[in-house]
Amino acid sequence: MKQTMTSAITDPDYKQWVSDIEKRFKKQQLKAAIHVNSDKLEFYWSLGRDICEREFESKYGSSAIQILSKDLRVALPGVAGLTPGSLYYCKRFYKLYSQIFKKFPQAGEISKPLHSVPTETQTMPLNIFSIPWGHHKVIIDYLEDAPEKAIFYASKILENCWSRATLLNMIGDKGKNNGLYERQGKAVNNFPQTMPHPTGDLARELINDPLNFSFLKLKESFDEENLKNALVQHVNQLLMSLGSGFAYMGREYLLSVAGKEQFTDLLFYNTKLHAYVVVEVKITEFESSYLGQLSGYMSLVNHILKSDLDRPTIGLLICRNKNNLFAQYCLEGYNQPIAITAYEGIQILPNNFNEKLPSINELEEEIRNLKSATYRV
Repeated sequence: MKQTMTSAITDPDYKQWVSDIEKRFKKQQLKAAIHVNSDKLEFYWSLGRDICEREFESKYGSSAIQILSKDLRVALPGVAGLTPGSLYYCKRFYKLYSQIFKKFPQAGEISKPLHSVPTETQTMPLNIFSIPWGHHKVIIDYLEDAPEKAIFYASKILENCWSRATLLNMIGDKGKNNGLYERQGKAVNNFPQTMPHPTGDLARELINDPLNFSFLKLKESFDEENLKNALVQHVNQLLMSLGSGFAYMGREYLLSVAGKEQFTDLLFYNTKLHAYVVVEVKITEFESSYLGQLSGYMSLVNHILKSDLDRPTIGLLICRNKNNLFAQYCLEGYNQPIAITAYEGIQILPNNFNEKLPSINELEEEIRNLKSATYRV
């Protein structure tokens, strides 16, 4: 628990100075932690390289890694990361990323030049030594045989500072193609026809389909109101599910013109596109009539909220499911940028779920009964 400073000096400037010192120290601590991580990963990379290039296991047999682990722990007592399991990860770490740099040289810039690492200047640097080791182990476990996906998720970690839990959620189920890599940029849209290049391409890449709503738990008879309430309650997870650059503006956002009031389901602003995004949520399959309502809200936002610095408002229609061909045909009649996406993964609970859980009074009564039975014994 953080202690509250109770200094004998009450001067506000002095307190601010002490606070600034504290912040500088913590910032330096963070830099040191990043530096330590980078040095550790360089060591793991070189260790994995040596194991691979020396053909160590072929030369000394199946127990070679165990022997090496034992010898290294004798030579380096107290040093972590030298168990047989860790050495296998070092080997796999080197093999995965070295093949990526051979296959995708544009991704090959690493933070510090090593004689064994590609050092060419690249258009899209991928600083793998800045990614925590635990994240790399997840990528290795899930994507060792999929270098294209591995580089995608590694770049997303650097771009969005994902936690390990977020990374696992974004990758999806092992052995299934239901992660962000498969979903990003897949929404049905008319962006190429309604937005200038390359803005339309960027917009398309920012919206996922289907959206992963696995963070929601709803009763089997849920309606649109229940769904929207749950989405707002879990807005941080919703932002990650939607795509990149979304900022939440509000729910049932009021749009008033000439005494008429309209309310959008959800309103966002995308910082990468510099545009408002009107979101309508439906619990049924896509219908063409949904587009008219969404288009009207978009026009109102363009007139009421949009400034000269903003790009035209984008519409996003989220449905339970959709027929892609039907949805694409329906979009041809609209000259506003609109995307249609589905959602999946909601955890459905029985309608009487709460009734199946004991109340506080019932729990207290059960505890009293147990105590009484214990005393009798």
